[in-house]
Amino acid sequence: MPKVKLESRSYETHASIYRNHIQPQFGDRRLNEIDGDEIVDYAGQLRQKRVSGGRWEKSSTRTLSEGTVKRILILVRHIFNEAIRIKGTHVTVNPTHAIKLTTVRKIVGKFLTQAQLKALLKAAEGSQNPDLPDIIRVMGATGLRRDNVLAMRWSWFDEARATLTVPAEDDKAKKGFVLHLSAGVLEVLRNRMHESASEWVFPNPQTGKPYYSCRNAWVTAREKAGLPGLRMHDLRHTYASMMLDSGSDIVDVQQALGHTQLKTTAGYLHLTEGRKRHNANAAAQATGLFA
Repeated sequence: MPKVKLESRSYETHASIYRNHIQPQFGDRRLNEIDGDEIVDYAGQLRQKRVSGGRWEKSSTRTLSEGTVKRILILVRHIFNEAIRIKGTHVTVNPTHAIKLTTVRKIVGKFLTQAQLKALLKAAEGSQNPDLPDIIRVMGATGLRRDNVLAMRWSWFDEARATLTVPAEDDKAKKGFVLHLSAGVLEVLRNRMHESASEWVFPNPQTGKPYYSCRNAWVTAREKAGLPGLRMHDLRHTYASMMLDSGSDIVDVQQALGHTQLKTTAGYLHLTEGRKRHNANAAAQATGLFA
């Protein structure tokens, strides 16, 4: 767990999963004593396990979701993989290979149309937060995560090359990546840079520090635009789907979003309406039935 704490931004989640689901089952066992049959039994127990009480008391009659079970088993697999890498643990086989774990990401959220994006921007322009329109423009036209946009520094911005370099310490994957900016985003950043005396691109005028979430201004704007429940993260989903609809290669989308694995980006493929229509039309034309 100390190693996970250093390398992962999901440490608290992993620690909670370990305490609540893994430690009670295997906490007093040696890893090299656990075999595949026991892992299979454990997976079955998880699928029948009730949701705990406390803050989830209203859901206590339900069993763990398939997604939760999968996250628990993935962490167990990772623990064994780490043990195998460390010499002297006497762990040579990962017993979780006795079960199949699929990790295809299910994209949850809303995908905006161009008209909806315009309505959102128009609502934001009437916001009490003067930075909200530019925040939406940058998020919607780069696909960057909210935290990266709100915490963006001028040191990341290379005006001459029209790039933005997100350093490893601010990247969810802890690798860092370079983003090539469109003309519109470049103009927004240039205008703000020439008027800024801060190290931050979007400093909160009340604190001089980056915004924490802009939630109040965001909620007001989305309600005014007729988009209740819209999350700022949905701008990232929208950008990805629009890139694919515009004919971008999936590898280009992967690099633009800073994904480390192509299968993460592949989750967007089945969600793009334009691509569905294009494929349907191409297939129909190929049949020659409508010539």
